[in-house]
Amino acid sequence: MIPFDSPKFRDPKAFDTETLRVYEICNGCRRCFNLCPSFDVLFRGVDDKDGEVNALDALVLNQVVDLCYYCKLCFNHCPYCPPHHYDLDFPRLMLWGKHLKLNRQPAGLRDRFLADVDFMGRLGGMIAPLTNWALRQPSVRWVLEKVMGIHRERLFPHFHRQSFVDTQRAEASERGRLHPASPVEGATRAPMMEEKVALFYTCYVNRHDPEIGKATLQVLEKNGVEVICPEQECCGMPYFDIGDLEAVRQKARSNIKSLAAAVDAGYKIVSPMPTCSLMLKKEYPDLVPTEEARKVAANTYDLCEYLMKLDSQGKLAKDFVSSPGKVAYQVPCHLRDQNIGLKSRDLMKLIPGITVEVIEKCSGHDGTFGVKQEYYDFSLKVGRKAFAAVENAKPDVTASDCPLSGMALTQSTGKKSVHPIQIIQKAYGLK
Repeated sequence: MIPFDSPKFRDPKAFDTETLRVYEICNGCRRCFNLCPSFDVLFRGVDDKDGEVNALDALVLNQVVDLCYYCKLCFNHCPYCPPHHYDLDFPRLMLWGKHLKLNRQPAGLRDRFLADVDFMGRLGGMIAPLTNWALRQPSVRWVLEKVMGIHRERLFPHFHRQSFVDTQRAEASERGRLHPASPVEGATRAPMMEEKVALFYTCYVNRHDPEIGKATLQVLEKNGVEVICPEQECCGMPYFDIGDLEAVRQKARSNIKSLAAAVDAGYKIVSPMPTCSLMLKKEYPDLVPTEEARKVAANTYDLCEYLMKLDSQGKLAKDFVSSPGKVAYQVPCHLRDQNIGLKSRDLMKLIPGITVEVIEKCSGHDGTFGVKQEYYDFSLKVGRKAFAAVENAKPDVTASDCPLSGMALTQSTGKKSVHPIQIIQKAYGLK
């Protein structure tokens, strides 16, 4: 596949040639026919042209690209992805198309606003009570839909006035745990601990769901892990939705600098959000092909992956005091793309008396995709199998590592979803 930094990535003719090559292969295979709206539109379009891929019109070609929300399920599903000589990477091709579209036509206000989640979090947090109240008002949501194209029925995350990291640093300072000599800002002192983690706490946890962050800290510290919170920005994934690769690179360079310093100081990088751990592990080295980026990638773990590493070393505490009963666990797409197995399921199954029903179905929220008015119905259609699976499971608790998937599950099933780490927190009896 064409590298991000190749001159061809800015060449529309090279994209058109690669598109026809890939679509011919996909049409002959059709293994991904039911994965997402992009493939549905592609195969219907080809069938309407009697199987002639090169006869596809611009409307269909553009729609295939627009409907891709970078879940990456097709990459792992594909028999022709690298190292196969076909070298097929459908998600990368879609990013290429979005990038070229951005070069032709700047993104609109809504798309730029939704992509800048750091700004959105700060803005909403400054006036959090008002923001949260307004987003519950049907009249406000109607205006947002008409003016911004943000669907009036999509459940929105809660905003917090004080960020997770500010709260934790203030609490750490009060307890005298800030390490003044730390090479990474925000370190907490936990002398002589063998395990050391730099927490990539994520913009979502920071501004929308600090309880996930608190549970993460409590569980890690219970297991004898020293935790620091280095300076960080959004991982940049939302900018993939509009093809703004330079914006992603800017985020990546900033995060790589901070996280590489943590690695050099002996810390492993851990993130509770699959999208963010995926970016650090797999996307950053391609976007910023440097030794520092590769170092960060090699030392990054998804949260439950890291805890199961501790378990494999005999270091994980198992003094659980309660069981959640039956858990319906939805596996996020970006966790599946990491090919690490079902570490969150395995971690939860260590709790005595628990039953975990695994749901490997996309929720359909997919970042900013499911928020937009024109894609909302597509989003619900994609997620309906996951929603039905949760309802059929009749669980005591619903869980997903991805909070956006959790919101989609909550909205469509009425069952509040939590992060697996919160289940572990409660099973430990931590408050």
